[in-house]
Amino acid sequence: MNKHQISLADAKALTSRYRANIDALTAPAYKGALPYSETFDAAAIKEILNQADCVSFRTYFGMNEDESVCIIHIGVDAEGNDIINSLNGKGEDIIMEYGVKCPPICNNQQL
Repeated sequence: MNKHQISLADAKALTSRYRANIDALTAPAYKGALPYSETFDAAAIKEILNQADCVSFRTYFGMNEDESVCIIHIGVDAEGNDIINSLNGKGEDIIMEYGVKCPPICNNQQL
């Protein structure tokens, strides 16, 4: 299993929590919740893109239990659907999270 990979259930929980709290994200209580970026290994993105039906990948925003925002990547097929292998009998889901967040770990040339 790739170090960024998470389960479908975890991905749904993260994105649901984000959507439930999105209007409050600019409130003072959420200061620091939004990262500037997350860095993912090329291998993680290649694993998504190397799926048989994958033509692109989609990014979702999620929210961890500590209310920090995270980024989730999933493959997308030619029809624009998320590729969820467990729902169509094609095996394990390839959904990635756990990128390196900035802050605290930032590069010297931030966009």
